[in-house]
Amino acid sequence: MVDLDKTFEFATNLDRATVEAKLEEVRVAADSLLLADVAQALTGVAGLSRDEMAKRIAVAAAALDGSGQKRLIALLDLAEINLPNL
Repeated sequence: MVDLDKTFEFATNLDRATVEAKLEEVRVAADSLLLADVAQALTGVAGLSRDEMAKRIAVAAAALDGSGQKRLIALLDLAEINLPNL
Protein backbone atom coordinates (compact mmCIF):
# COMPACT_ATOMS: atom_id res chain seq x y z
CA MET A 1 0.00 0.00 0.00
CA VAL A 2 1.27 3.44 -0.89
CA ASP A 3 1.86 5.89 1.93
CA LEU A 4 0.02 8.94 0.62
CA ASP A 5 1.82 11.26 3.02
CA LYS A 6 4.94 10.86 0.89
CA THR A 7 5.60 12.28 -2.54
CA PHE A 8 5.14 9.88 -5.43
CA GLU A 9 4.65 10.09 -9.18
CA PHE A 10 1.36 9.60 -10.95
CA ALA A 11 1.17 7.95 -14.35
CA THR A 12 0.41 10.61 -16.95
CA ASN A 13 -0.28 8.37 -19.91
CA LEU A 14 -3.61 6.78 -18.98
CA ASP A 15 -6.16 6.36 -21.75
CA ARG A 16 -9.88 7.17 -21.57
CA ALA A 17 -10.91 3.67 -20.52
CA THR A 18 -8.45 3.68 -17.63
CA VAL A 19 -9.44 7.16 -16.48
CA GLU A 20 -13.10 6.18 -16.58
CA ALA A 21 -12.31 3.00 -14.63
CA LYS A 22 -10.51 5.02 -11.92
CA LEU A 23 -13.50 7.34 -11.61
CA GLU A 24 -15.84 4.36 -11.39
CA GLU A 25 -13.63 2.93 -8.65
CA VAL A 26 -14.01 6.19 -6.70
CA ARG A 27 -17.78 6.23 -7.34
CA VAL A 28 -18.24 2.68 -6.04
CA ALA A 29 -16.09 3.35 -2.96
CA ALA A 30 -17.91 6.62 -2.27
CA ASP A 31 -21.24 4.86 -2.58
CA SER A 32 -20.18 2.18 -0.09
CA LEU A 33 -18.93 4.89 2.30
CA LEU A 34 -22.26 6.73 1.98
CA LEU A 35 -20.60 9.74 0.37
CA ALA A 36 -23.60 10.54 -1.79
CA ASP A 37 -22.28 13.87 -3.14
CA VAL A 38 -19.17 12.16 -4.48
CA ALA A 39 -21.01 9.16 -5.88
CA GLN A 40 -23.59 11.37 -7.57
CA ALA A 41 -20.94 13.59 -9.18
CA LEU A 42 -19.20 10.55 -10.66
CA THR A 43 -22.29 8.72 -11.88
CA GLY A 44 -22.44 8.44 -15.65
CA VAL A 45 -19.02 9.89 -16.45
CA ALA A 46 -18.24 7.33 -19.17
CA GLY A 47 -18.19 9.04 -22.53
CA LEU A 48 -18.44 12.59 -21.21
CA SER A 49 -16.37 15.36 -22.75
CA ARG A 50 -13.08 16.22 -21.10
CA ASP A 51 -14.50 19.52 -19.83
CA GLU A 52 -17.58 17.89 -18.32
CA MET A 53 -15.46 15.19 -16.73
CA ALA A 54 -13.20 17.89 -15.23
CA LYS A 55 -16.26 19.58 -13.72
CA ARG A 56 -17.45 16.30 -12.18
CA ILE A 57 -13.98 15.59 -10.76
CA ALA A 58 -13.88 19.08 -9.23
CA VAL A 59 -17.29 18.57 -7.58
CA ALA A 60 -16.23 15.19 -6.19
CA ALA A 61 -12.89 16.57 -4.97
CA ALA A 62 -14.63 19.47 -3.23
CA ALA A 63 -17.02 17.04 -1.54
CA LEU A 64 -14.05 14.97 -0.32
CA ASP A 65 -12.11 17.99 0.97
CA GLY A 66 -11.35 17.45 4.63
CA SER A 67 -12.81 13.94 4.62
CA GLY A 68 -9.53 12.14 5.16
CA GLN A 69 -10.28 9.84 2.21
CA LYS A 70 -6.72 10.04 0.86
CA ARG A 71 -7.06 7.07 -1.47
CA LEU A 72 -10.15 8.48 -3.16
CA ILE A 73 -8.57 11.93 -3.44
CA ALA A 74 -5.43 10.39 -4.96
CA LEU A 75 -7.51 8.51 -7.54
CA LEU A 76 -9.33 11.73 -8.47
CA ASP A 77 -5.98 13.51 -8.83
CA LEU A 78 -4.73 10.70 -11.03
CA ALA A 79 -7.79 10.96 -13.27
CA GLU A 80 -7.54 14.75 -13.41
CA ILE A 81 -3.91 14.87 -14.51
CA ASN A 82 -4.73 12.42 -17.29
CA LEU A 83 -7.65 14.42 -18.70
CA PRO A 84 -5.48 15.92 -21.48
CA ASN A 85 -5.15 12.37 -22.85
CA LEU A 86 -8.86 12.12 -23.59
